[in-house]
Amino acid sequence: MASEKTQVVTRVTAILNAIALHGAQGARLLDLAQETGIARPTVHRILQELAEAGFVEQRASRRYGLGSALYLLGLGAPSPINDFAGLKKVVHRLADQTGDAVYVAIRRLDGVHYLMRADGSYPIRAEIVEVGETVPLGVTFAGVALLSWHEPEAVEAQLLANERLRRRMKAVEMSDVQDTVTAVRQAITQVHERGYFFDKDTVLHGVSGMAAPIPSKTSEPYMAITISAINDRLPPARVDELAPLLLEAAREIGTFIR
Repeated sequence: MASEKTQVVTRVTAILNAIALHGAQGARLLDLAQETGIARPTVHRILQELAEAGFVEQRASRRYGLGSALYLLGLGAPSPINDFAGLKKVVHRLADQTGDAVYVAIRRLDGVHYLMRADGSYPIRAEIVEVGETVPLGVTFAGVALLSWHEPEAVEAQLLANERLRRRMKAVEMSDVQDTVTAVRQAITQVHERGYFFDKDTVLHGVSGMAAPIPSKTSEPYMAITISAINDRLPPARVDELAPLLLEAAREIGTFIR
Protein backbone atom coordinates (compact mmCIF):
# COMPACT_ATOMS: atom_id res chain seq x y z
CA MET A 1 0.00 0.00 0.00
CA ALA A 2 2.81 2.40 0.89
CA SER A 3 4.53 1.81 -2.46
CA GLU A 4 1.25 2.46 -4.31
CA LYS A 5 0.85 5.81 -2.51
CA THR A 6 4.44 6.70 -3.34
CA GLN A 7 3.80 5.89 -6.99
CA VAL A 8 0.74 8.18 -7.05
CA VAL A 9 2.71 11.05 -5.50
CA THR A 10 5.54 10.52 -7.99
CA ARG A 11 3.12 10.64 -10.92
CA VAL A 12 1.31 13.74 -9.65
CA THR A 13 4.62 15.51 -9.09
CA ALA A 14 5.86 14.60 -12.59
CA ILE A 15 2.66 15.89 -14.19
CA LEU A 16 2.66 19.18 -12.27
CA ASN A 17 6.32 19.76 -13.10
CA ALA A 18 5.66 19.07 -16.79
CA ILE A 19 2.74 21.52 -16.83
CA ALA A 20 4.87 24.18 -15.14
CA LEU A 21 7.57 23.85 -17.81
CA HIS A 22 5.04 24.78 -20.49
CA GLY A 23 4.35 28.12 -18.81
CA ALA A 24 1.39 30.32 -19.71
CA GLN A 25 0.60 28.49 -22.97
CA GLY A 26 -0.30 25.31 -21.07
CA ALA A 27 0.30 21.70 -22.07
CA ARG A 28 -1.68 19.23 -24.13
CA LEU A 29 -2.66 15.86 -22.71
CA LEU A 30 -0.49 14.19 -25.35
CA ASP A 31 2.50 16.36 -24.37
CA LEU A 32 2.16 15.41 -20.71
CA ALA A 33 1.89 11.70 -21.45
CA GLN A 34 4.98 11.78 -23.67
CA GLU A 35 7.08 13.93 -21.34
CA THR A 36 6.29 12.02 -18.14
CA GLY A 37 6.20 8.51 -19.63
CA ILE A 38 2.85 7.92 -17.93
CA ALA A 39 0.04 6.27 -19.86
CA ARG A 40 -2.35 8.77 -21.42
CA PRO A 41 -5.50 7.46 -19.66
CA THR A 42 -3.69 7.66 -16.31
CA VAL A 43 -2.53 11.21 -17.00
CA HIS A 44 -6.10 12.17 -17.95
CA ARG A 45 -7.52 10.68 -14.75
CA ILE A 46 -4.95 12.44 -12.56
CA LEU A 47 -5.56 15.74 -14.35
CA GLN A 48 -9.30 15.48 -13.67
CA GLU A 49 -8.67 14.88 -9.98
CA LEU A 50 -6.17 17.77 -9.81
CA ALA A 51 -8.68 20.02 -11.57
CA GLU A 52 -11.33 19.18 -9.00
CA ALA A 53 -8.89 20.25 -6.28
CA GLY A 54 -8.07 23.49 -8.13
CA PHE A 55 -4.43 22.56 -8.68
CA VAL A 56 -4.87 22.31 -12.47
CA GLU A 57 -7.19 24.07 -14.89
CA GLN A 58 -8.16 23.23 -18.45
CA ARG A 59 -8.28 26.25 -20.73
CA ALA A 60 -10.36 27.03 -23.79
CA SER A 61 -7.48 25.77 -25.93
CA ARG A 62 -7.90 22.37 -24.19
CA ARG A 63 -4.41 22.79 -22.78
CA TYR A 64 -3.74 22.32 -19.09
CA GLY A 65 -2.20 24.96 -16.83
CA LEU A 66 -1.48 25.24 -13.13
CA GLY A 67 -4.49 26.22 -11.03
CA SER A 68 -4.90 29.11 -8.60
CA ALA A 69 -5.13 26.75 -5.63
CA LEU A 70 -1.41 26.06 -6.04
CA TYR A 71 -0.71 29.79 -5.64
CA LEU A 72 -2.65 29.90 -2.39
CA LEU A 73 -0.83 26.78 -1.22
CA GLY A 74 2.50 28.39 -2.07
CA LEU A 75 1.78 31.36 0.18
CA GLY A 76 2.28 29.07 3.14
CA ALA A 77 5.60 27.71 1.89
CA PRO A 78 8.90 28.87 3.42
CA SER A 79 11.17 31.26 1.53
CA PRO A 80 13.53 29.45 -0.85
CA ILE A 81 16.37 31.64 0.46
CA ASN A 82 17.96 30.16 3.58
CA ASP A 83 20.55 32.88 4.13
CA PHE A 84 19.57 36.28 2.77
CA ALA A 85 22.51 37.98 4.51
CA GLY A 86 24.93 35.56 2.85
CA LEU A 87 23.35 36.19 -0.54
CA LYS A 88 23.61 39.96 -0.04
CA LYS A 89 27.27 39.65 0.89
CA VAL A 90 28.08 37.78 -2.33
CA VAL A 91 26.22 40.31 -4.48
CA HIS A 92 27.99 43.30 -2.92
CA ARG A 93 31.36 41.57 -3.19
CA LEU A 94 30.85 40.98 -6.92
CA ALA A 95 29.83 44.63 -7.39
CA ASP A 96 33.01 45.70 -5.58
CA GLN A 97 35.15 43.36 -7.68
CA THR A 98 33.69 44.50 -11.00
CA GLY A 99 32.83 48.12 -10.26
CA ASP A 100 29.50 47.59 -12.04
CA ALA A 101 25.86 46.94 -11.12
CA VAL A 102 24.93 43.43 -9.97
CA TYR A 103 21.34 42.18 -9.86
CA VAL A 104 19.73 39.04 -8.42
CA ALA A 105 16.30 38.02 -9.70
CA ILE A 106 13.93 35.15 -8.91
CA ARG A 107 11.40 33.42 -11.14
CA ARG A 108 7.78 34.47 -10.63
CA LEU A 109 5.28 32.65 -12.85
CA ASP A 110 6.18 33.73 -16.42
CA GLY A 111 8.39 36.58 -15.25
CA VAL A 112 11.39 37.42 -13.11
CA HIS A 113 11.20 39.50 -9.93
CA TYR A 114 14.21 41.59 -8.96
CA LEU A 115 15.23 40.97 -5.36
CA MET A 116 18.48 42.84 -5.00
CA ARG A 117 20.88 45.28 -6.64
CA ALA A 118 24.38 46.36 -5.65
CA ASP A 119 26.21 49.21 -7.39
CA GLY A 120 29.92 49.18 -8.05
CA SER A 121 32.24 52.16 -7.94
CA TYR A 122 32.01 53.11 -11.63
CA PRO A 123 30.18 56.46 -11.73
CA ILE A 124 27.98 55.78 -14.80
CA ARG A 125 25.05 53.54 -13.91
CA ALA A 126 23.35 51.10 -16.26
CA GLU A 127 19.91 51.10 -14.65
CA ILE A 128 17.56 48.70 -16.44
CA VAL A 129 15.07 47.65 -13.77
CA GLU A 130 14.25 48.58 -10.20
CA VAL A 131 14.41 46.27 -7.21
CA GLY A 132 10.88 44.99 -6.64
CA GLU A 133 9.99 45.12 -10.34
CA THR A 134 8.72 42.03 -12.21
CA VAL A 135 9.30 41.69 -15.96
CA PRO A 136 8.49 38.90 -18.46
CA LEU A 137 10.93 36.06 -19.02
CA GLY A 138 13.35 36.69 -21.86
CA VAL A 139 13.16 40.49 -21.70
CA THR A 140 16.09 41.19 -19.35
CA PHE A 141 19.44 39.43 -18.88
CA ALA A 142 18.22 37.42 -15.88
CA GLY A 143 15.03 36.50 -17.73
CA VAL A 144 16.99 35.12 -20.67
CA ALA A 145 19.23 33.08 -18.35
CA LEU A 146 16.17 31.45 -16.75
CA LEU A 147 14.28 31.05 -20.03
CA SER A 148 17.15 28.93 -21.29
CA TRP A 149 15.93 26.03 -19.12
CA HIS A 150 12.56 25.78 -20.84
CA GLU A 151 11.66 23.33 -23.54
CA PRO A 152 12.16 24.73 -27.09
CA GLU A 153 8.41 24.98 -27.70
CA ALA A 154 7.91 26.97 -24.48
CA VAL A 155 10.86 29.23 -25.34
CA GLU A 156 9.36 30.10 -28.73
CA ALA A 157 5.95 30.77 -27.17
CA GLN A 158 7.50 33.16 -24.65
CA LEU A 159 9.52 34.94 -27.34
CA LEU A 160 6.34 35.40 -29.38
CA ALA A 161 4.59 36.90 -26.35
CA ASN A 162 7.55 39.22 -25.82
CA GLU A 163 7.39 40.38 -29.45
CA ARG A 164 3.81 41.52 -28.89
CA LEU A 165 4.83 43.25 -25.66
CA ARG A 166 7.68 45.15 -27.33
CA ARG A 167 5.47 46.30 -30.19
CA ARG A 168 2.78 47.49 -27.78
CA MET A 169 5.06 49.24 -25.29
CA LYS A 170 7.85 50.65 -27.44
CA ALA A 171 6.41 50.82 -30.95
CA VAL A 172 9.58 49.25 -32.31
CA GLU A 173 10.12 48.37 -35.94
CA MET A 174 9.53 44.79 -37.05
CA SER A 175 13.21 44.40 -37.99
CA ASP A 176 14.23 45.41 -34.45
CA VAL A 177 11.90 42.80 -32.95
CA GLN A 178 13.33 40.09 -35.22
CA ASP A 179 16.89 41.08 -34.28
CA THR A 180 15.98 40.90 -30.59
CA VAL A 181 14.46 37.43 -30.92
CA THR A 182 17.55 36.21 -32.78
CA ALA A 183 19.83 37.64 -30.07
CA VAL A 184 17.82 35.93 -27.32
CA ARG A 185 18.04 32.58 -29.10
CA GLN A 186 21.82 33.00 -29.38
CA ALA A 187 22.06 33.94 -25.70
CA ILE A 188 20.16 30.79 -24.70
CA THR A 189 22.69 28.72 -26.66
CA GLN A 190 25.52 30.45 -24.79
CA VAL A 191 23.97 29.57 -21.42
CA HIS A 192 23.92 25.88 -22.32
CA GLU A 193 27.49 25.97 -23.62
CA ARG A 194 29.18 28.20 -21.02
CA GLY A 195 26.86 28.42 -18.02
CA TYR A 196 26.33 32.16 -18.68
CA PHE A 197 25.74 34.52 -21.58
CA PHE A 198 26.84 37.97 -22.66
CA ASP A 199 24.89 40.41 -24.78
CA LYS A 200 24.74 44.11 -25.61
CA ASP A 201 22.04 46.48 -26.83
CA THR A 202 19.30 43.82 -26.78
CA VAL A 203 17.81 44.65 -23.40
CA LEU A 204 18.50 48.39 -23.74
CA HIS A 205 20.55 50.28 -26.32
CA GLY A 206 23.95 51.23 -24.93
CA VAL A 207 23.80 48.63 -22.15
CA SER A 208 25.68 45.33 -21.95
CA GLY A 209 25.20 42.51 -19.51
CA MET A 210 26.19 39.00 -18.59
CA ALA A 211 23.97 36.66 -16.61
CA ALA A 212 24.11 33.17 -15.15
CA PRO A 213 21.44 30.89 -13.68
CA ILE A 214 21.99 30.16 -10.00
CA PRO A 215 22.14 26.41 -9.26
CA SER A 216 19.43 25.10 -6.95
CA LYS A 217 18.39 21.82 -5.37
CA THR A 218 15.34 21.68 -7.65
CA SER A 219 15.29 20.25 -11.17
CA GLU A 220 15.96 23.64 -12.74
CA PRO A 221 17.30 27.06 -11.67
CA TYR A 222 14.76 29.64 -10.50
CA MET A 223 17.17 32.50 -9.71
CA ALA A 224 19.79 34.35 -11.80
CA ILE A 225 22.60 36.82 -11.22
CA THR A 226 23.55 39.60 -13.64
CA ILE A 227 26.40 42.06 -14.17
CA SER A 228 25.14 45.12 -16.03
CA ALA A 229 27.16 48.03 -17.45
CA ILE A 230 27.41 50.51 -20.31
CA ASN A 231 28.82 48.96 -23.47
CA ASP A 232 32.32 50.42 -23.09
CA ARG A 233 32.70 48.63 -19.76
CA LEU A 234 32.23 45.12 -21.16
CA PRO A 235 34.47 44.51 -24.19
CA PRO A 236 35.09 40.81 -25.06
CA ALA A 237 38.38 40.61 -23.13
CA ARG A 238 36.76 41.88 -19.94
CA VAL A 239 33.80 39.54 -20.35
CA ASP A 240 36.25 36.61 -20.36
CA GLU A 241 37.90 38.07 -17.25
CA LEU A 242 34.64 38.50 -15.33
CA ALA A 243 32.99 35.20 -16.33
CA PRO A 244 34.73 33.12 -13.61
CA LEU A 245 33.73 35.70 -10.97
CA LEU A 246 30.12 35.63 -12.14
CA LEU A 247 29.94 31.83 -12.17
CA GLU A 248 31.60 31.56 -8.76
CA ALA A 249 29.09 34.04 -7.31
CA ALA A 250 26.24 32.00 -8.81
CA ARG A 251 27.60 28.79 -7.28
CA GLU A 252 28.04 30.42 -3.87
CA ILE A 253 24.53 31.86 -3.86
CA GLY A 254 23.30 28.38 -4.77
CA THR A 255 24.45 27.20 -1.32
CA PHE A 256 22.14 29.75 0.32
CA ILE A 257 18.94 28.65 -1.38
CA ARG A 258 16.78 25.54 -1.34
